[in-house]
Amino acid sequence: MIELGIRAHDLGRMSAIDLRKEALQYGFSGIQLVIPKALSDPFDYQSPEKYRHIFSPLKIMMLGAYFNPVDPDFDKVTLGIHNFKKHLQIAKGLGALCVGSETGSLMGTPWGYVPENHRPETLARVIDIFHELVLFAEKHDTYVAVEGAYNHVAYDPQQIKIMLDAIQHPRLRVVVDLFNFLHPGNHQEHLALLDRSLSLFQEKIIILHLKDYQIENGVITQVGLGKGLMNYPSIISRIKRKLPHVHLIFEGVKDDDIASSFQYISQLINKE
Repeated sequence: MIELGIRAHDLGRMSAIDLRKEALQYGFSGIQLVIPKALSDPFDYQSPEKYRHIFSPLKIMMLGAYFNPVDPDFDKVTLGIHNFKKHLQIAKGLGALCVGSETGSLMGTPWGYVPENHRPETLARVIDIFHELVLFAEKHDTYVAVEGAYNHVAYDPQQIKIMLDAIQHPRLRVVVDLFNFLHPGNHQEHLALLDRSLSLFQEKIIILHLKDYQIENGVITQVGLGKGLMNYPSIISRIKRKLPHVHLIFEGVKDDDIASSFQYISQLINKE
């Protein structure tokens, strides 16, 4: 059964109880939780089980512990790995399906494009770090989820496949974000990017991020779902056929767009 979730801090920053109420009010089944961005109260990392009960019946579809594994500042990489492992330690108690990150940029902050990001040796550095994280995830009975983006190191589905083949571990999963793979030169190929992802690693996909976009003055700009150029009727049709148990998470959908986006995607899912 396909379930809909939302990135929690797109609803705002609030208490766990209020976050649960807000998400359920819209009709979501789960959330993607980035703890410091979503929760206003201090989080007790020693007692993740209590949050599982607070959020119930919401699922924690993913814990976001995004960090830049190729940051030029090695101290930031070390801190990011430590933080990611801390989230892996609490994921099972919290009931989270996985802990996720993107693959970063040699630019540092912000994570923008530099040509060196797309070199095989840069991907090799990311592979080494994710292999370490996956082994740690196995010890704590949870999963690591990797997400690609055009500006980053894993810039297309084939780079994700290279990572999967290199690491070859059942605890590694994939978050597909079609929007992240787009640039002005390829945005009309978003269905082909989905088909390529399904062909290369369908069984590894745990989450799809849902975003929509327009092109304004040659720049890709995010808009509410169903208000842009993303071919969601075809996307949802493919998902229903190929990934009937995947979790779909709204990311960057805010304010008045949340309700209309939920209605739009729900109608496509329920369409015969």
